[in-house]
Parts: sequence; structure tokens; C-alpha cells
Amino acid sequence: MSIKGLEVKEGVYLLEDVPGIYVEKLDAVVVADLHLGYEESMAKQGVFLPRLQLRKALKHISKAQRVTGAKRLIIDGDLKHEFSKLLKSEKLESAKLISTAFQLGFREIILVRGNHDNYIKPIIESLGGEVVEDLEDGDILLTHGHKKAETDAEVIIIGHEHPSISVSIGGAKARFPVFLIAPLRSGSIVVVLPALGAYQTGNPVSLDWESYLSPIMREKVETGEIVPVIFDEKEGLMPLPKLSVLQSIV
Repeated sequence: MSIKGLEVKEGVYLLEDVPGIYVEKLDAVVVADLHLGYEESMAKQGVFLPRLQLRKALKHISKAQRVTGAKRLIIDGDLKHEFSKLLKSEKLESAKLISTAFQLGFREIILVRGNHDNYIKPIIESLGGEVVEDLEDGDILLTHGHKKAETDAEVIIIGHEHPSISVSIGGAKARFPVFLIAPLRSGSIVVVLPALGAYQTGNPVSLDWESYLSPIMREKVETGEIVPVIFDEKEGLMPLPKLSVLQSIV
């Protein structure tokens, strides 16, 4: 099957139709930062939001299966939202997502544990999924991004950052979720996924290394060399110049 997307390293594609990645050697769609249960968490704080997280996640996962036919679905961290407990909605929505993903045709579902993914492992495993700390296969490492990573992998795929960019258009600013392609001095690259969650609109990308959440980004990347790639559901992928060139409009 021909993959519609931007190949950033041999066999690693940013998907044009989904805020996710297709990794050819793993035959896997990779997404991150679904934050299921966010609406219940906010309701407990008195903020009532429409329940969009699960609906949006299933929409994108269904489309990813249609356009790739992938064997595996890999969630690169933060399937759920609440740190300190397992909310009722997190339990129900995570189970719904995993069971639906199998019904859609994925034969393996793997959660790479993120910093929010406490107490969810028994639910995932009871439905036939797998939970791992990191997933490394030869020259590719998938890790959520909230901790350091010592690796010789040529491609490091992370979430955690929820990256976005604001672009000036005719005097107004428009905000878009973005992938980040961040070259390392070693010749390897870090690929940062946009958040899949409907309410995780994103942290603005910046030349300031201290603004990044991941120690991988803070310690290993020259921020001026980062290339943002806008993801827009209608227009697809829009690669931008590297941040050192964009600094006047970011």
C-alpha cells in the first residue's frame, strides 16, 4: 500500500490524513497524547466540556487503519489524563478505544507508558493489548518523552510536548498543531507527534530550549534546527522552514 505522507527517514512517514506516524518496519501507526478522561477531570474542577476526546481519537484511528492497513497501533504515551487515580471515564473510554481498534483491524495494540498512564495497565492487558515502558527496534525508539533516553537509535519518536505553532496571516494569528522534526548532532532525528486529544491544543514551539517539556528536546536538540510540519485536517501536511528562520512569526 502506498502511504500518503511525508517520509522523514526511510520508512518513517508523517501521515497526511491523521496526526500520527506510520513506521514501515513495524507496520505500525503511532499516535500520542489522547488524554481520555479529560472532560471528567475538568468537570471535577467545575468546568464542563463536551465529551469529544474519545470521539476524535476513534475518528483518527479508524482513518489511520483505512489509509495504512497497519498491523499494529502504538499509542506513544498518555492514553489517559488523570495522574493520581483511574477515573471512571478513563476506564470505560480506554476499554472502548482498545476494543474498537481491534475491531477496525489492528492485530496488536501497544501502549508505550506516558507520565499520565498510571493504573491503566490491567485494563489494557485484559483486552489483549500490551503496555511497555519503551519500544526499541533496531534504529527506531518509541518513548513518550517525559524521561531521558540513552540510545543509538537513528529515529526517536516521542509525544509529551503537544507542539503547536501560531502563524501571522493578514495581521491575525492562526494556531496549528505541528509535528516537529528535530535533528541531533549525531545525525539521528527526534520526531515529535502532535497531541491527538481534542482539548490538548498545544504548547507553542520556541527557540527557547527551556520551554520544552521533554529532557530529550532540552538536552539533545539545537532548537534553531527544528523543522515544524503543520497538520491540518483539511489541507494535510505543510512543512515550514526551520525555527531559526521562522523566529519572527512564531
